[in-house]
Amino acid sequence: MPDFSDHRQQIEETIDGLRELINRLQTLEEDYLRQEETLFIISEFANDWEYWQGTDGSYQYVSPSCKRVTGYDPSDFYSNPVLLKKIIAPDNWNRWQAHSHSMEKNGLVAPIEFKIRTKEGKIRWIHHICQTITGKNGENLGIRGSNRDITDLKQLQERLKHMAGHDLLTGLPNRSLFLEHLDHMIKEAKRNDSMFAVVFIDLDDFKDINDTHGHEAGDTVLKKLARTLTEVTRENDVVARLGGDEFVGLFDVRHETDVEAIKKKIFSTVLKEIHCSTYDIAIHYSLGVSIYPTDGTTVDTLLQKADQAMYRQKEKNKAERKKKQ
Repeated sequence: MPDFSDHRQQIEETIDGLRELINRLQTLEEDYLRQEETLFIISEFANDWEYWQGTDGSYQYVSPSCKRVTGYDPSDFYSNPVLLKKIIAPDNWNRWQAHSHSMEKNGLVAPIEFKIRTKEGKIRWIHHICQTITGKNGENLGIRGSNRDITDLKQLQERLKHMAGHDLLTGLPNRSLFLEHLDHMIKEAKRNDSMFAVVFIDLDDFKDINDTHGHEAGDTVLKKLARTLTEVTRENDVVARLGGDEFVGLFDVRHETDVEAIKKKIFSTVLKEIHCSTYDIAIHYSLGVSIYPTDGTTVDTLLQKADQAMYRQKEKNKAERKKKQ
């Protein structure tokens, strides 16, 4: 009778080996499912809009958050691989092209920021990073990209920038921003061989208004004066508050005679009385003008000449009011 004991042992060893392989396979499958679940949670519920674009330009993956950012569904990107390029704001297109060319050369580029127009027609700011991805054998698998909506951050930056350059009480440009405008106008005038006027406007005896009627009334006077001065400016003109009761304007002029027309317009527009609460406040103000390049070609010289002219006018006005008393 044949002895099958050796065969039985081999069969049992084979079965044990298969069980071990099955157990290892189950363990690997469970690990894979856990990793897949982790990746699903990270990508599907992330605020950032993630994508993987193959070498042929088609999207292999687009995260659902693209809907929140762009208004478009992932399916819109799958069916239209150039959709991202189409929704980039026209004035940002050159920036995107430069980024794309750099991507082609280096495979990894610095992050960029650009604007898109959403499906609903809204403008949103995007912070974009991407890089070329390769397989374990070095083959090119396409591009992995991530887009973050930074619209709120950009709006906050703009508000802070505006606050840094504008007077909180009147909303006019402040001294710092005005000096930037003046420096720019000097460079433009030098390049174009043109001229412009710097006009200082200062309230006479403003301290008396604050002392008599209170600081709230003084603030009302300043705000109403600022609003009136804004009304007399043209598109290329600038009116700013230097501080206290001092205002200054930059006006494009073609001839020195234009300055008189500007002064007349200010005098005819600015009220002699400003209504505050239940009473009217009589106001007096003085003007001083300097002209580029007649009175100077530098920031300091133009400001100094306009300031000196304004104080001469102030002394003259004070003497005239004294005569009338």
